[in-house]
Amino acid sequence: MVGVTHQWNPDDWESFAQGLLQWQHGILDLHRMPASHGGDLGIDYYCTRDSVIYQCYAVEEPIDIATRAERQKNKITTDLNKIVAGAAEVAKLFLGKPLRKWVLLVPLHNSKDVNLHCAKKTAEIRATKLSVFDPEFEVCIHDERQFPGKALQDAISRLSNISLSVDMPTKEELAQWEASSPDLLANAAAKLSKRVEKTEVETAVAQGVEAFLRGNALIDALRSNAPDLHEKISAAIQYRARLLGFAGPKGGPTPGGILHAEYENLTVAIKETAPSLSQLNAQEIALGTISEWIMRCPLRFPNNAS
Repeated sequence: MVGVTHQWNPDDWESFAQGLLQWQHGILDLHRMPASHGGDLGIDYYCTRDSVIYQCYAVEEPIDIATRAERQKNKITTDLNKIVAGAAEVAKLFLGKPLRKWVLLVPLHNSKDVNLHCAKKTAEIRATKLSVFDPEFEVCIHDERQFPGKALQDAISRLSNISLSVDMPTKEELAQWEASSPDLLANAAAKLSKRVEKTEVETAVAQGVEAFLRGNALIDALRSNAPDLHEKISAAIQYRARLLGFAGPKGGPTPGGILHAEYENLTVAIKETAPSLSQLNAQEIALGTISEWIMRCPLRFPNNAS
């Protein structure tokens, strides 16, 4: 299954995290710590009732597991040092109530090395014997999988920009799909033979299959995490498909002209119905949909197209 990762910028991740944490602790019990005046003490959000501090952190994706883990460990160390250095102010913030947990909230946590680092920092903090920390104080790392689907969907609905990164399909994923879809491959080859030279048909078909799998992975990710957005995009695609089946393709007279026109029109339709989706994601979904239309129906090239 082709992987999809949200490409977060720090502000969007913090806004998204706020929605998750308001679901977790309640709007009135979650507090935001501004950083623009004298720093944030290693705190983005906190809840005095539950004696917990959250620091939000999103690395720039895509990135490999080892690099992501190293950056997360460095963030934990840096911000816990702020907590220790500002212990007197943190104690005032929590009205003398000992702090039980400090949580690094990230989009993706997938390395045990970070858990081991959290355990190490937990032991170090407890050893300070500072009164601001509960004797059972714990350093943790959580990602969005800690929260139920409804919380994720509500938080995503607040975003003004959604940008997803799609992995390239592996050779195994491509081979598996191709082995199960010989008729679709034959349709694509027959249609694309009108656009490219005979020696280039196989490459063009492979590019179409890859585009279809990537676009489909994006649509699946939206279905799970942003159902309202998914529904709007699906409706726009279905309308364009019905129009194409009824009125035929726009552009031309060449297959290339038809493809460019359908791709551009579908991209515009997707962005109009889902303005919060990034331009690149709209283009990837449009290209994947056009590739599917080539393999199935309704997109055909006129017999006289050349």
